[in-house]
Amino acid sequence: MYRSLVSVAEGLIVLSFLSAQPLATNTGEVLYAEPGCVIWCPGGWLNQAGGRFLNQGTLYIAGDIENNDPQQLFPAAALPGTLILNGAQQTLRGAFPIRTDILRLEGTAPKVLETDLYIDQRLELGDAELRTQNRFAAVRNPSPTAITRQNGFVSSEIGGYLERATDRTAAYLFPVGGYMPLRYRPVEIIPGNATPHRYAVRMANVDPTSEGRPRDQLHPDLCEVNPLYYHYIDRLSGDAPAELRLYYDPADPIKGAPAQWRNVLWYPTPAQAIPRGWSLSNWADYADPYFAFSERRIPLTLTASSDTVEVGQLVYFTANTPASGLLLWDFGDGSQRPGSAQQQYAYSQPGTYLVQVAAENACVDSAQRMIVVVAPFDIYIPNSFTPNADGINDTWYPAIRGGVKSLRWRLYDRWGLLIATGENVTARWDGTKDGKPCPEGAYAYVIEVETLTGEKVLKSGTITLLR
Repeated sequence: MYRSLVSVAEGLIVLSFLSAQPLATNTGEVLYAEPGCVIWCPGGWLNQAGGRFLNQGTLYIAGDIENNDPQQLFPAAALPGTLILNGAQQTLRGAFPIRTDILRLEGTAPKVLETDLYIDQRLELGDAELRTQNRFAAVRNPSPTAITRQNGFVSSEIGGYLERATDRTAAYLFPVGGYMPLRYRPVEIIPGNATPHRYAVRMANVDPTSEGRPRDQLHPDLCEVNPLYYHYIDRLSGDAPAELRLYYDPADPIKGAPAQWRNVLWYPTPAQAIPRGWSLSNWADYADPYFAFSERRIPLTLTASSDTVEVGQLVYFTANTPASGLLLWDFGDGSQRPGSAQQQYAYSQPGTYLVQVAAENACVDSAQRMIVVVAPFDIYIPNSFTPNADGINDTWYPAIRGGVKSLRWRLYDRWGLLIATGENVTARWDGTKDGKPCPEGAYAYVIEVETLTGEKVLKSGTITLLR
């Protein structure tokens, strides 16, 4: 237990403890470790109010660290000192934050924060996890190389994050991940200019729904959002846009372009693909700083060779989509089947049918089209009629079956003079012209028809008027 001003020159000092006293306790003194000095503490370190350690050497601590002094325990000295955490799982706690120049993590056991952590020079993760929980770890050195790692990463729960200072247009790595299950999904930020900025990043190793950002609240262009994790990426200070790079693992089930949570919905972003990740260029929208990999809804449109066909006539359907795999077809008459994008079908009964097609992959859109099926077209043209007012065969007209879009007929006498015309299927000729009976004899007809299927039909011939 330290009770007076202590200065440690170059050399190696090992602090040993009895099992009943596992802590090195500073009750309010100032300690100095000169450059080249190495101190080995096999237990924990308790720093009470008034205590400080001006470390310019190397301090190994194998146990927990607790700081209860507002000077942050290891304030910056003239030359940077190194704090090495080399125990099993270790916890950094206290009433005030902990500060150090260089923090090196050794081993693979997690180092857990229960207070905030400031790192003035360099964070060396090695193979360990820095578990911030709901606290933050802030690396204040704006050098892009101020964080190093082998397999280590920084994990955070809601409210916690890894913070970095920047002052140049270089790639700053945020080696974030999660431990349950083990997952490493880093982020890189490239600031848009060389002015000082501060950014915070967290990989939330949970379903976004569990933290109030439901995955089923989607913009219509989105189909799914990653259920395993998402990222918090915020600009804490500065105003320049930046490039954000989010990386995934190829084994992730959903790894499409990131979506951004905005108030009540996940929205698509204009991300561009990069190797094993996505890039958001010139990004400045941090109003809702939450991002998750997503799957966009793949467009699908449906075309048909004709929207009106006759009974028994083949309709050729084409589903246009960049997606692969089988499509599910519903032809609207009770017939359903899986198949390719090209289909043909004939209806056995007249009617109006809603054809629908969807993909087995839920992220492909669906499409539908209305098909009108009519009875087969036919036309009967009487070759004579008797307009004698006996109620039998008193008018002439072409009889249509199946319906038409348009019908027009003209009648001429033997000298080519126009005698009568009709413009629809209800038009009749009663054997008169200008109200006067026409003489018996042969008359020529020309009939023009457009069927409901769009077919053009032209008929001509002669009829006989008998009295």
